Amino acid sequence: MKIKAFAPGKIILFGEHTVVYKKPAIAVAIDRGVNVELIPRNDDNITVKLDLIDYYKKSQLVNKKLNYKIDSQKKMITDYIYEVINLFEFEKGFDLTVDIKMYLGAGLGSSAAVTVSTLKAVSLYVNKQIDKKTIAQTAREIEIKIQGAASPIDTSMSTYGGIIFIDENSKLNRIDFNMKLPLIVSNCEISGNTGKLVESVRLKYEKYPTIVGNIFKAMEQIAIDAKVALEKGNSELIGDLMNINQGLLDAIGVNTTELSDMVYKAREYGAKGSKLTGSGGGGCIIAYTPENSDEIYKQLRKDYATFKCVQSDTGVSAEIIN
Repeated sequence: MKIKAFAPGKIILFGEHTVVYKKPAIAVAIDRGVNVELIPRNDDNITVKLDLIDYYKKSQLVNKKLNYKIDSQKKMITDYIYEVINLFEFEKGFDLTVDIKMYLGAGLGSSAAVTVSTLKAVSLYVNKQIDKKTIAQTAREIEIKIQGAASPIDTSMSTYGGIIFIDENSKLNRIDFNMKLPLIVSNCEISGNTGKLVESVRLKYEKYPTIVGNIFKAMEQIAIDAKVALEKGNSELIGDLMNINQGLLDAIGVNTTELSDMVYKAREYGAKGSKLTGSGGGGCIIAYTPENSDEIYKQLRKDYATFKCVQSDTGVSAEIIN
């Protein structure tokens, strides 16, 4: 018997940075995420394997618990796995293989997807049925414990999937959406510091409140119009709004030469729209490619770590294979 689970990653389509100021944003769960495979053992050992970071560790249960102590200074992606395992008691051990199919530390919600997929697999192993609301809540609590603070967006996207409109009250509202959203994600492989970037935008807002305030209002309107465009399947408008949004993100100082180069190459190759996703300063761009997706992907991957994806509508899922 083995258990297989999957949880999607996410991208921010519109509203990065302005969401901090209670402005709307749109997040999309993607069909690239984290696969977890759990195989029961006949002894008291638990092994965790994560090839992406060349990680393997065997630990032993004591009185049905692992009680693994994480290093609070290192904050490794494996911490999320062990925090999930520490929630449960086990009669026997298991082998856990975690396969991350996206980039770490690039604003794609990798830690949330690891937490959610592991939680789904392990809870099935101990025959504990937990609903999606509980999964999302528990996963967020784990993220807060490890990170010190965490938005509910990442864990909600990994749990529920779909496309979410975050309103001015920070409420997550699922967008009624019935078209494909083919995207290409390219990674400049430079990490931005989210905290420093958020602080730099705040200081710019304080220094130029009217100018930056009007930029925020424009971003707010973009997110509102984008919601309608997604509901109506208006491909042209989605692309245009992405391009305008990118210019505004550049104006508040979170763009970089590397990201800009990726954005403009994507458009040159035929993307309808392209922009950075997340806090900026590095990380990823997204390109909306309803046409010629294969060719655009082929060109971008020559220079950058790149993958194709579409929205994931179902969120976390699992199966037991006998």
